[in-house]
Amino acid sequence: MKTLLLIAAVLQLSVLIASAQVPRVLDWRKNLGTLHPFLQRLFWVYGVFIVLTIIAFALLTFAHAGAMAEGEPVARSLCIFIAVFWAIRLFVQFAVFDARPFLTNWCYKAGYHGLTVVFIGLVAIYTAAALHLEWRITL
Repeated sequence: MKTLLLIAAVLQLSVLIASAQVPRVLDWRKNLGTLHPFLQRLFWVYGVFIVLTIIAFALLTFAHAGAMAEGEPVARSLCIFIAVFWAIRLFVQFAVFDARPFLTNWCYKAGYHGLTVVFIGLVAIYTAAALHLEWRITL
């Protein structure tokens, strides 16, 4: 389980690589340009807070993967929180966002579906750690 948690930490940092492409792909400069400056800044601040949260999840997982894998109470609570975060992200992806207009080439489509798989994996790993399930992987 500890190895899976470390992989989850790396996956979360990799999500940020894709996230860094969002402002360009969605042309935030143009599309947010029509909003009041306060709303433009608010949008960017929300984005930064989400990025910082994901970085914190990864760093906390790197630092405490052993405690998470062993099912220590506070670590289990953190696993529950992270699993719920990614589960809500998945729900929003399917129930709120319609990304189809932006999936204009095979690269964007592959990235979108790849991220979906990553989000599902993160929910599964952190849920398993929270429930203190024994998953073993052999390399």
